Amino acid sequence: MQLKKISLTSFRNYNKVEVLFDPFLNILLGDNAQGKTNLLESIFYLSGGSSNRTFQDKELIKWEKDSFTISALFETRKGNYNLQILKSLDGKKDIKVNGIEQKGLPQVLKAVVFSPDDLNLVKGAPSLRRNFIDREISQIYSLYGYNLVNYNKILRQRNKLLKLNIDRNKLMKNLEAWNDQLIEYGSFIILKRLEVVKKLAMLSRLIYRRLTDNQENLDVSYYSNLKIDKDFTIDQIKDAYFNTLTKKREEEVKNRTTLLGPHRDDLIISINNKQARNYASQGQQRSCILALKLSIIELIKAQYGEYPLLLLDDVFSELDRKRRDFLIKEIKSSVQTFITSTRENNLNEEIAYPAKNFLIKKGECCPISYGEDNECFGENL
Repeated sequence: MQLKKISLTSFRNYNKVEVLFDPFLNILLGDNAQGKTNLLESIFYLSGGSSNRTFQDKELIKWEKDSFTISALFETRKGNYNLQILKSLDGKKDIKVNGIEQKGLPQVLKAVVFSPDDLNLVKGAPSLRRNFIDREISQIYSLYGYNLVNYNKILRQRNKLLKLNIDRNKLMKNLEAWNDQLIEYGSFIILKRLEVVKKLAMLSRLIYRRLTDNQENLDVSYYSNLKIDKDFTIDQIKDAYFNTLTKKREEEVKNRTTLLGPHRDDLIISINNKQARNYASQGQQRSCILALKLSIIELIKAQYGEYPLLLLDDVFSELDRKRRDFLIKEIKSSVQTFITSTRENNLNEEIAYPAKNFLIKKGECCPISYGEDNECFGENL
């Protein structure tokens, strides 16, 4: 996959900008709060129609504007695409692909983002790991996002029911109706998580061993409070779901909330048979995340026959030289990559010279030549 050009209008702090990208490596330089991360966010938005930083699209609209537009030219194995997304404050979203209006965003462009916030993945709350796996599986299986949205709707309705002060017999009867839908959507989610985590575990283990010179072992597994096996079929998952819900019915009524399902599950990350959440050093955490992100890239490549875009948001300041070199070696000449960095923390020449460099300042973007005198925004650099 290759993103050739992106144009933004009234997106975050950008008034109007057009950027032509290098097919391999692009570096966005600039001080903090100038728009580097915003540009990466707009690229990620193209891949799924949502932000990796906020759940509210209205936050993406420039102050005192009533809509934003993202236009992009990109190429995949299936051909060239001209994609345009217009999002209004009233919630309306207009999408066109090659000039033809779409009901939804076609999932033809894929992107994997790696930011400093991802470093909380290992030791942070289970919700962070669930969000991580949900986001990545949604890029691999188009139906996953549909089932996840419906599951969350059913979950909210079921929780509202459990909080009502109504006759017990009526409550139990209504719960049974919601249980059927909860099990249907929830079982699909668990099945796909099991499938992906099984592949993710194998790939990340190999990458992690290379990263640690075969000194350490990484293991990733899926924990479900339904007590299911990693090789369960969809019917076995549904049976386990039904039986466990039945056993927990009284406890759920007492606690007035849904206690079972994929919304309570977790990824278990272990290093040398010890849970990383409790024992991993900072260096080990960074290596874990690096191995997981590179594994996701390979999973998308296996599914679609081409690599996704890789968005690295200020992560080079968080990685030591060894991990930076490993990352560049893994992606060099195979993955179109976008890296943000501050001018005070410039990347080394081995990375910056072959790349296309841009200076970002106050929502403007100017191409520059690394190591040479440049003039941008009417200033000599």
